Amino acid sequence: MVPLLFGLSVACNHSDRDNNDHPAFFEPVFQKVDTIGPGRKEEAFRILDSVYAGFPNPGPMDLVWKYRYKMDYYWLSQNDRFHTRLYADSILRVLSGKTDRPGYAVEYGRALMYVGDICRDEGKLDNAVSLYYEGKTFIQRTSDTCAMGEYSLRMAMVYYRQGKYHLAIPYFREMFAELSACNAKPFYRFCYQQGQLDNIGLCFDHQDQKDSAMYYYDSAMRYIQQYKAPFMKLPNQIIYTMAAEAVVIGNKGSLLLRTGDTVAGEKLLNESIRINLQEGTEFGDALKTMGKLIKLQLAQKRFSEAQQGLLKMKAILDSVPVTAAELSWRELQSEFSEATGNHQEALAFLRSYQQMKDSLASLENPFQALDINTQFNYLSGEMELDLLKKQNEIKNIYLSVMLLLTLMVIIIGVLIWQYSKRSKKQAAKLESLNRVVTRQNEHLEKSLRALEHSQQDNTRMLKIVAHDLRNPVGNMISMADFLQNYGNVTDEQNKEALQLIQQSGHMALELISNLLYMNIRGDIRKEQVEVDVALRYCVDLIKTKANEKQQQIIVHLFQATVWASREKIWRVFSNLITNAVKFSPVGGIVEVAMQMVDGVVRITVRDNGIGIPDTLKGSIFNLSQDVKRRGTMGEESFGFGLAISKQIVDAHGGRIWFESEEGKGTEFIVELEKYNEVNHH
Repeated sequence: MVPLLFGLSVACNHSDRDNNDHPAFFEPVFQKVDTIGPGRKEEAFRILDSVYAGFPNPGPMDLVWKYRYKMDYYWLSQNDRFHTRLYADSILRVLSGKTDRPGYAVEYGRALMYVGDICRDEGKLDNAVSLYYEGKTFIQRTSDTCAMGEYSLRMAMVYYRQGKYHLAIPYFREMFAELSACNAKPFYRFCYQQGQLDNIGLCFDHQDQKDSAMYYYDSAMRYIQQYKAPFMKLPNQIIYTMAAEAVVIGNKGSLLLRTGDTVAGEKLLNESIRINLQEGTEFGDALKTMGKLIKLQLAQKRFSEAQQGLLKMKAILDSVPVTAAELSWRELQSEFSEATGNHQEALAFLRSYQQMKDSLASLENPFQALDINTQFNYLSGEMELDLLKKQNEIKNIYLSVMLLLTLMVIIIGVLIWQYSKRSKKQAAKLESLNRVVTRQNEHLEKSLRALEHSQQDNTRMLKIVAHDLRNPVGNMISMADFLQNYGNVTDEQNKEALQLIQQSGHMALELISNLLYMNIRGDIRKEQVEVDVALRYCVDLIKTKANEKQQQIIVHLFQATVWASREKIWRVFSNLITNAVKFSPVGGIVEVAMQMVDGVVRITVRDNGIGIPDTLKGSIFNLSQDVKRRGTMGEESFGFGLAISKQIVDAHGGRIWFESEEGKGTEFIVELEKYNEVNHH
């Protein structure tokens, strides 16, 4: 279910040769018209037109707000393509040439997508997909987290219309995830997130995966019940929330009918119809649900009830035409006439139904014919071609600059030659001096190369030794574990010696692991890494140590992917969480959380431990013995972990820093760029 939404976009205050925008003036105006009920839109339009007529020189975004309000109404409530296109074109005209401003770019991209919706419903799917893609490029220029899902929703609906439900589901899920960061517009997020859960349920329903469909219908209903409270004040929001519940209830009722639970299913269908026949709600969905109920009544030979339902359905269609519902009514009327013995009337309705169905099928043909992936690849190629053209223009500029520089070099050379003729002795001395400097530079370069080669050899040798030491040290630990657990060791001194061997082995193994991660460089092999999975794995491994100190590890995670080396970035998370446990007191709390900030995944590891003294803060990321400190239960520390972590994060182009107060705890923050298929291909 695609939600009905009468929302406003956040505008920024700009000033140049255009008129200034006036959000402080117009925001209260739109807040007022939002309180007007759905059945009084003419009154809302009169108020808006009156305000704008009396306001001198409105800015571009001021006008966009009015056009967007009317465009939403005509498209989402009336399905009026003519007026929708009229106001979408008005937005594109007002913002043309001004899309370098983030707020303007978002509205421009959305208007393009609305035009794409119109083309989609007219069967012009090639044009629709092109407009969606173009709109996406404008929205991606900004950091508007609420607009990022617009493209995903459109692509999902195209696949849905094609009947490719397995391809639509990932796009519906993608939009749900993208909206998680939309904090600026809570009602917008509420509308579309619950809608995507219902849409996923419908996709599974169409694929006859009943259990999955029921799970998502129940998830949509739970989501509405959990988050609807703040939106039960304004009339538009109340009506929308009621309609959303009714649609989910109707879908769930239909599914129950197909599973054989006709009693519960019929009850839900009636409840859905009751809600959606109220003014301002989803009449179209109510008609569709009435058709399902009449179908059940005909199957159960409840002809009197079916006849009443058909009459009621026809009366609504006469006042609110809905093409899909009209087609359903003709089919049902034919079945009713056939079941009640009126065969001639049944044949007439059947012919009428078939003619309308054939007409609609001709409009749907473009949806079945177009390969969206092929179209998408074509558009990507067009964009790459444009990029190559721009790069060629830049190369031409570089070539012109190089020619100019070459000419300058020739002129300088001529001047030097003329000067050398007048002062040969000075030139000879200068040449001799240049030779000396050149030889010295050559010697210095050789020394630097030798030093760098030596450093590389030392590092390689260190890693080889560390790597070769892992097996014997690991065997030592294993044998100590075996003798402790299964050996016949009764002497206390022998037990204590085994424990010392075991502890020393673990310390040596940790030191070897740190040595293997030293001198991280930028040529690391990267892949898609699910940050939340890596963090949860680290927490699971370290929980044993935390339990020994009666500590609690609290996690706040969500799905996010970065372009990184899985092994090395896992090392960073392991170092930070291990340190938090090590330097926290018995019974302490360690918190591991994630945030999405402007396309960057931020990971925070927070503890309430001993903190970092001011004397160590400047050298905490250095390879230094000075930063070594024992944990709160005497745990050994080598002082390598944080230095290695910083090397790894830097090699990934990320950031790592900390905030700490001695005696109160420490917070380490890591930022890594979110994976983007275009940037990291």
